Amino acid sequence: MFLSEMTYKEFLESKIELAQDSGFEVNPADINKALKPHQRDAVIWALKGGRRALFESFGLGKTIQEIEFCKQVIDHEGGRALIVLPLGVKQEFTQDAVNVLGYDAPVYCRSMEEVESCNSSIVLTNYERVRDGDIRPDYFVATSLDEASVLRSFGSKTYQTFLDKFKNVPYKLVATATPSPNKYKELIHYAGYLEVMDTGQALTRLFQRDSTKANNLTLYPNMEDEFWLWVSSWALFITKPQM
Repeated sequence: MFLSEMTYKEFLESKIELAQDSGFEVNPADINKALKPHQRDAVIWALKGGRRALFESFGLGKTIQEIEFCKQVIDHEGGRALIVLPLGVKQEFTQDAVNVLGYDAPVYCRSMEEVESCNSSIVLTNYERVRDGDIRPDYFVATSLDEASVLRSFGSKTYQTFLDKFKNVPYKLVATATPSPNKYKELIHYAGYLEVMDTGQALTRLFQRDSTKANNLTLYPNMEDEFWLWVSSWALFITKPQM
């Protein structure tokens, strides 16, 4: 195709490395009817991608989307799913699974012995259990990180630990509040975790360093459109579903 026949978006997409789909397509009719349209569409999009991020404002139902993502993967692939979460929201996941979606209650586990002895297809645990090695993510066919921005407070060592522990898990979801648009490092860390692009590669390809201020990232001026097209290939941002 000649440039004159291409749109500007098509030209950019031909140059950049968009995230590849590694999941499967699901019939919208097979999604739990309790999900609202934006929730259903987000889950379908994430399942097709396989390793994706849902950045959604508070109150948009990330909990039931995570549960439904895991349920659909299990139905399609077999195996079991793991949702990693802050302890404070454990009851919310249990209640939504049972009272909203009509599924069996997921079981909270503190060790692999508890995982292997329970019958729940969806297992809940907290970040510290994974970080400390009590729970092995590679046992599961699907994983979801709830409120994944908590990784920032653990520091880079824990981020690297999670990168290694979740590597090659077939289906991975990140669900958290919409990051600030200028939090570039947070975005590329999610991309690294999701195995979309190596963090170092993203830094080298897209950003210029500020020699006067450590960790201050600035997009190359000619890379802004490319960057956001790339991000939109693996991350879904929702602030108002009606828009």
